[in-house]
Amino acid sequence: MVDYRSILVERMEYKDSILYLYCRTFYKVVGDGEYNKYDYRLYHRKVLKFKNVKRFEYYSDEVYDNFLNELEDLRAELGVPYFRKIFNRSKKRNKLFISGMGYFDNFIAIEFKDDKKEKIVIDEKEKYLEIKKELLKILQSKKEKFEEKNIKLEVIEEKEDSYIINLKKGKRIATLSLRIPDSTRYYYIHYKQDFYRYDWYDEEYHTVSEIAEQLNIILDRF
Repeated sequence: MVDYRSILVERMEYKDSILYLYCRTFYKVVGDGEYNKYDYRLYHRKVLKFKNVKRFEYYSDEVYDNFLNELEDLRAELGVPYFRKIFNRSKKRNKLFISGMGYFDNFIAIEFKDDKKEKIVIDEKEKYLEIKKELLKILQSKKEKFEEKNIKLEVIEEKEDSYIINLKKGKRIATLSLRIPDSTRYYYIHYKQDFYRYDWYDEEYHTVSEIAEQLNIILDRF
């Protein structure tokens, strides 16, 4: 894969396990030495296509805190003291980490499917109901913690195929949506808080316990 000097992801699309990144890529550097500057007037538009994507996370700035352990393992795996490249691949975790570098601090972690696993036929509605059941258990377990931190929970939608809640604390608001994937959406979980967005693009590989664990992590971030 080509290592550009800097990259800005402007738009993303995900469909049928394929992730498309619509980017500007920057090459030219003005000056010499450690503090080189990019000429951001010069760029190419690229569409990066990643197949067989299991899930991904996108941040508008380099929030490495969520990946510190993974990145430490990756440095050891690659045998480097720190990262100089935009694209860093972990064969051990089957993940690709993309960092904007330079002026643009967008950060993406992409996890790929294991081709060796057999495709499993699942009942989407049944799985959704199991996930919802686990989510309600998690919310109940966090009730006391939410009260201590003055976090208000509001159910804004509850239907056969969707369950949406808002978390509020002062001016901070986060929305967590749990839905059955269909032709218009490819995720079970959608979480939005300020500029942070997280989607869990599940198909056949994740167990209910894995998704419940991810829900627990998401709620702890608020």
